[in-house]
Amino acid sequence: MLKKLLVIFSIFVFAFTQILQTSYGLTPDYYNCRSYVLGPDDVLSIYVYDNPDFNQENVRIQPDGNIVLTPMGTINISGLKMDEFERLLTDNFKYYLNDPKLTIKLEEKRPFFVYITGGVQNPGSYELVTNAQANQSTMSDRPEVQIDRKTPMLSNVLVASGGITHDADLENIVITNKYTKETINVNLMTLLNDGDSDQDVYLMPGDNIYVPRLITPFAVDENKYKLYATATFSPKNIPIRVFGYVNRPGLIRLESADSLTLNSAITAAGGYQFETAYASKKVYISRADANGKLVTKAVNPRSNDVVLMPNDIIYVPHGSRPVVGKFFDYLGRIFSPANTFANTYNNWALMFNPTRYQVIGK
Repeated sequence: MLKKLLVIFSIFVFAFTQILQTSYGLTPDYYNCRSYVLGPDDVLSIYVYDNPDFNQENVRIQPDGNIVLTPMGTINISGLKMDEFERLLTDNFKYYLNDPKLTIKLEEKRPFFVYITGGVQNPGSYELVTNAQANQSTMSDRPEVQIDRKTPMLSNVLVASGGITHDADLENIVITNKYTKETINVNLMTLLNDGDSDQDVYLMPGDNIYVPRLITPFAVDENKYKLYATATFSPKNIPIRVFGYVNRPGLIRLESADSLTLNSAITAAGGYQFETAYASKKVYISRADANGKLVTKAVNPRSNDVVLMPNDIIYVPHGSRPVVGKFFDYLGRIFSPANTFANTYNNWALMFNPTRYQVIGK
């Protein structure tokens, strides 16, 4: 009876695990469990329990993938994982020891390249130097290249590539490894939304990162866009086009670190023209939908300082000033030349007669 209960419980646990994996994508890759693959320039130390004569420290893997160990000689270990290398070495030591027990330490990881393509500003290959003692230097004047990449996380490489593009699909990033043939699906939106750090994958030698693009740059959900607009790997600025009654119409760029709002864009375009110095009650924002069709809506900037998205088109219509405001403006224009002349005359008079103005009581 007890055995039957245990069998039923095991079946239940297995079925429940499969449901979780299917429903929520909780595959082994999800937990970011990855094994390091050995290659040229990795440095290893090998310790044999109760046989210190066989210990060998700081052995570097040669460019051809071979390693020279005493007493077995040359062994090719390039492409092996640490546990695979341990099993191979244990089998070799059985020729010399009855029951060899080994400890293998990875003293220094080699610099390696990862490749990133798709929706990033600067696709290509990036070298990651993971040795903590290494002094990284570069001649590039791009600030994003200067970041410390001794911890090879996905987010670091995205920053190094200049950040994502405006049409990047953060929910379907794919990482493939040419050595292990494994494929990892990454959803960085869960990192930003839920703080799921497992999605910030620890990169390995041989990784190829593909950031897919959305069907159209305007297919970004507004709520999701608010999440990643200020992330470290998001674009540094967004393009906005402002037309109509502003002082500097045309293409502007709003810094992601600052306010990405309608009134910020109008200010960046030089503000309202003199005749429309009072903010209009209607400003038109045109934004393409997922199919690329422009959809225009009217917004009152006095009461709704909406968040803008990349490539939004803003039109500021002519806004009439109140009659009283216009009257005082015209009076100012009439009396301004007279005031200017009087001030100029007084300044010249003071130059020739400094005692022209006397302080009362003196």
